[in-house]
Amino acid sequence: MSKKIFFILILSAFSAISLALNIFLVFKIGEITTIRQENQVNTKVLAFRDMFSEKVLLASKDIDFDTRLELENSVRSLNDTEIFEQWKRFVDSETKEQATYEAKNLLSLLIVKTSQ
Repeated sequence: MSKKIFFILILSAFSAISLALNIFLVFKIGEITTIRQENQVNTKVLAFRDMFSEKVLLASKDIDFDTRLELENSVRSLNDTEIFEQWKRFVDSETKEQATYEAKNLLSLLIVKTSQ
């Protein structure tokens, strides 16, 4: 076997190994990116859950306009239709009992979403 063929075989082997490693790394980067995006969403939902608990459930007075606006903006920024629909059911409640029921449903949903 001549030196030229030997070097071609070595270069071909290194190229194949490099290609395989690059493909592997691209898939790993995709997985890491997906996990990072999920963590960012969970962080936003957790922040909204904490805000909702503090400013609505644990509030000792009626919710003022600025607080309601802050909550509304926060829930919209989640881009989660399920949470937003439950939020709307809570906001659109006509009685205190209905509002309590919908608040419990919203909190339950937020707990489920942040526990995944």
